[in-house]
Amino acid sequence: MSDLTVLRHPITVNQLTFPNRYVSAPLDLQTATEAGLVTKELLGLYRERKGPALVITEHHHILPSGKWNSRQLAADRDECIDGMARLAGTIHANRQIAVAQINHVGSAADTKVTGLEAVAPSAVVHPVWNRSLPRELSLPEIQEIRQAFVKAALRVKQAGFDGVEIHGAHGYLLTQFLSPLTNRRQDEYGGNLEKRSRFLLEVAAAVRRAVGPGYLLLYRLGADDYLPGGTSVEDACWLAPRLAAAGVDILDLSSGLKGSRSFSGPGFFRDMLKQVKNAVTIPVIGVGGLEDPAVAAGVLANGEADFIALGRAIMKQPDLVETILGRL
Repeated sequence: MSDLTVLRHPITVNQLTFPNRYVSAPLDLQTATEAGLVTKELLGLYRERKGPALVITEHHHILPSGKWNSRQLAADRDECIDGMARLAGTIHANRQIAVAQINHVGSAADTKVTGLEAVAPSAVVHPVWNRSLPRELSLPEIQEIRQAFVKAALRVKQAGFDGVEIHGAHGYLLTQFLSPLTNRRQDEYGGNLEKRSRFLLEVAAAVRRAVGPGYLLLYRLGADDYLPGGTSVEDACWLAPRLAAAGVDILDLSSGLKGSRSFSGPGFFRDMLKQVKNAVTIPVIGVGGLEDPAVAAGVLANGEADFIALGRAIMKQPDLVETILGRL
């Protein structure tokens, strides 16, 4: 049995010291206004999440076309910054490191919510969400979306967050570029793995240039589609060091197109975590059935991850991490 005190060992990444290894994972709370602005209800939910050293917020959409639901947070315009600053302040009041996640959902968008045509790397219906047939993005539009990620990241920084996380998992737009199931382009952004990775690496590098070298940058990587013909762990092991070279400080690992809700049991991503962790030198966040402190400590002690993320478990019991650490 692993020594549970490893869960509270500090770690320093890009000049920020995390007093323990727990992360409050991003969860879709659907408590923003319909304009994507922060509410008192949302702040209250984050205020309860005491304990984890790092809090990663739910995804903020970077463009109206990339909106996930009617009450999703937004980072697509300067009007959002004041509310984002209140959210960062709420997290900081608990003496936690605050990171905001930014995202475009691509073909997973609900056009009834956005009122806009869905867009994606290719005109392919999303294999999991099965929504409307999207329109294939043009090259100029791809560059506009890259710039939208940059602008959203700069708003996150201006709002006072300690870092920003680019969402490239769970079947959203960057995942769609990476997966051969959804990317059938014949240009420089489609084809082999290197070309399918081009856009997301460009986004990571562009965000890094914009926020500067001393600002924390995370990338949530969908390391395996868990679908026949989709991306594999081997693809993620090829991509992970390239994300690090693009300026990513921490890799936040999860699943690709399939998402994570269909998995269950203790440590269901452990094999994937171990393989990707072995491919990089930067820290890795592990997720997936790690509520049991003994399992979580084993993941850390075995070098399968550097941080432990809890999502739905914290939603059920907001003081869970505080309780665990209090017993050590």
